[in-house]
Amino acid sequence: MNASMVLGLALCQCWLTLCFFAPQLFPDNQSTSVYELSLLVTAVSLLPGVVAARKMDALLNRKQLIYGFAVCASLGTLLIPFSSANGGVALAIMVLAAVLTGCAGGWLFIAWYRAFCRADDLAGFVLSVTVQSVILYVLTNLLLPPALSPWLMMAVACLMPLASAFLLSGCPEPTVEDSLFDYDLPHVQPIQRRAIVQLCAGMFVISFVDEFMRNQYLGSTDLVYYSGTVNLIVLVLKIVCSALILAAISERSHNVQLMYKASFLLTMIAILFMPYMHSDLGYGITNFGAFFFKIIVMLVTFNYCRRYRIAPVLLFSITRIIWSLDLFVGFFFSEWANSLAASAPTLPGILSVVMGVAIVATYLFVFTSSEGETALLKEEGREEAASQAEQEAKCSRLTRVGKLSGRESDVLILVARGRSTPRIQDELGLSSNTVNTHIRHIYQKLGVHSRQELLDLVEKTAPDEE
Repeated sequence: MNASMVLGLALCQCWLTLCFFAPQLFPDNQSTSVYELSLLVTAVSLLPGVVAARKMDALLNRKQLIYGFAVCASLGTLLIPFSSANGGVALAIMVLAAVLTGCAGGWLFIAWYRAFCRADDLAGFVLSVTVQSVILYVLTNLLLPPALSPWLMMAVACLMPLASAFLLSGCPEPTVEDSLFDYDLPHVQPIQRRAIVQLCAGMFVISFVDEFMRNQYLGSTDLVYYSGTVNLIVLVLKIVCSALILAAISERSHNVQLMYKASFLLTMIAILFMPYMHSDLGYGITNFGAFFFKIIVMLVTFNYCRRYRIAPVLLFSITRIIWSLDLFVGFFFSEWANSLAASAPTLPGILSVVMGVAIVATYLFVFTSSEGETALLKEEGREEAASQAEQEAKCSRLTRVGKLSGRESDVLILVARGRSTPRIQDELGLSSNTVNTHIRHIYQKLGVHSRQELLDLVEKTAPDEE
C-alpha cells in the first residue's frame, strides 16, 4: 500500500465533494445548476475513454495533462461562487465552471483508478474512501462558516486537486504491464459484457436511490451533516469496518458478502423509514450503506480489470459515466417529488415502497445468481489460484521446449503474470541488468522478439501435463 497514493485519491474525492457543495457556502448564490451540468459534462467528457481507450491511456502518461486537469478543477471551483442562472455573464460563468469541473471530475478520477490498477493496490484503493471521510469531518469542523470566511474553505477546495495531481505524478512504476489489458470494447467477450452490464445496472439503481435520499433528508445542508455528531458516529463505524475489510484483502479472501448484506440492510432501513426518520439520522444510515456499496463497486471493478483483462481506462470510464448520469437523474427526481409533496402527502410513503422494491430487485436479480450466491461479488481466490496454476503449467512446458535455465523459468513465470522489470527485480533479488539479460535469453530461446509476443505465446501454449 502506497500512502501518498491513498492520500492523493482521498484529496481528489474531497475536492469533488466540496466542489458540488460549494454553493452552500454562499447563500446569496442559490443556483445549483452548475452541479447538474457538471455531471453531464463528466459523462460526455469520458466518452473518449470508451471509444478510444488505448489513446486516452497513452495520454494519461503525460504529467502535463494531469496538471492541466488539476488546474481546470481549481479554476472551475473558484468560479462556482460567481455562477448563477440569472444574467448573461453569470450564466456564462456557470457553464464555464461546469465544463471545467466536469472534465476534471471525470479524468482526474480515471487517472487515479488507472494508477491503482497498474500498481495492483486494492487495499489502498479501498482505504482512500475512509481517508476521504476523515478529511471531510476535520475540514468541516475547522473551516465551516459562519465562524470563518467561506472563502477559506474555497481556497482549500481549490488546492486539493493540485495537491492530488502532484501526488499522482509521483506514483511509483507500475507493477502490472499495460499490454495485459484489452482496450477494445467490441472485442470484449460475452461473459465480460454481461458482467459489465450487471455492474452498471446495479450502480445505477443504488446510486440513484442514494442521491434521492440525500436530497430528501438533507436538501442543501450536506456540509452541516459532515460536521455533525451523527457523522462522527458513522465515521468511527467506517474506520472499524475499513480495518476489517483491509484484513480480509490482506488475506486475499476478498470476501465482500458481509458488506453486500450490510449495504442492502442499511439502504432498506433508510428507504422504508424515510417518511418518519430524523433527517441527520436517516442520512447517516443511508451514508453508511452508500459507503459499503461504494467499496463493493470499487472491489468489483478493480477485480474485473484484473480478472477479465479489461483496461482500467475503459471500464472505469463506463462506470463513471453511469455514476454521473444516475446522480443527475436522482437529483431531478427528488426535485420533482418535492414539488408534489405539498399536494400529495402520501407520496413519500409510496416512493419509499417503490424504491424498496427497486433495491430488492437489484440485489436479487443483478447482484445475486439463481443459486442464491452473489454472482458479481463472489470470492475469486480459488479461480485466481487455478488460473495461476494453469499459467505455471504453460510456462513449465515452454521451459522444457526452450531448454530454459531455472532462473530464466522464474523470470518467465513473473513476466507471464504481468510483472514489470522492477517488480521482477524486487521479487527475485536480481539487478535490473540481470533481469533484462534473462528476458533477452528467453526471447532468443523461444523465438520471440517482444514481451507482447511472449505473452501471446504463453497464452496459446497448452499446459504441461507432466
